[in-house]
Amino acid sequence: MKTTLLIALVSTSIFVSCGNDNTHKGKPIVMGDPSTIVTEVDSQYLKNFTDDISPVNKKSSEGAITKMMVQVDSANASKKINAENVAVKPMNGFTINFNECVVVFDGMLAHALNNNQDERTLNSVSYVKDGGELFNMNLEIKGLNEIRVEERIITKVSISNEENTYILNDLHKFISPWYNLAGKENRFVSISNNSVEFFPFDKAKLKNAFDRELRKKKIVNSEINAILKKIEKVGSYSDEPCKITIASVQWRIFGLKDGKKIQKLIQFDNPL
Repeated sequence: MKTTLLIALVSTSIFVSCGNDNTHKGKPIVMGDPSTIVTEVDSQYLKNFTDDISPVNKKSSEGAITKMMVQVDSANASKKINAENVAVKPMNGFTINFNECVVVFDGMLAHALNNNQDERTLNSVSYVKDGGELFNMNLEIKGLNEIRVEERIITKVSISNEENTYILNDLHKFISPWYNLAGKENRFVSISNNSVEFFPFDKAKLKNAFDRELRKKKIVNSEINAILKKIEKVGSYSDEPCKITIASVQWRIFGLKDGKKIQKLIQFDNPL
């Protein structure tokens, strides 16, 4: 019964298709005759709405995932901040005394990259981290109104064995986008390690960068070969023995002081 019904439906479909008159009265396309071929020129119909399936998009895909994870972390941090009591404990950590404001990084220890650096006259300052955590860290800005804080991370790739860690400088460094930090009034929460990422690279590029780095350091061939065997199956910077190393973290602070716009850039370098 099902077979008979299917045949009847197919026959009806073919009959209807054949019975439809062609309402287009133009000439048929003739192969090799460009006058009979229509070329679309309207840009709205020439847009590509699908991703190209190629390794090039791996970087953008990983970046999109990282951005999503940072947004999730930011939402969770906002919930935590809003759930806290108004009477929060004072922050105790590294303090930067700008002329217009004071910035405190809770639990952070650091020293100035340049001993002649005078924060009172500068809008951009740099330090070397001596202690404390860069991720999920609280910071406080005093003296500004309508405060907004952004953060980004600069990373490198390293390879470790049982004794040493080698920074692969030939792979250069990755600079993340600026991420808005969750905050309440004048207190903010630094991004988590979900924001850590790097460029995609293939195995050959990894091997070459590793080989060059170790030969610069005059490492013996036996150690080079031992680690080269370990990276045979590496397909991503997240695979052992590869590791993402934080080179620097930057914060960008925006606010108002007596109606005047204020912007400060703060960088902490991580000793490598």
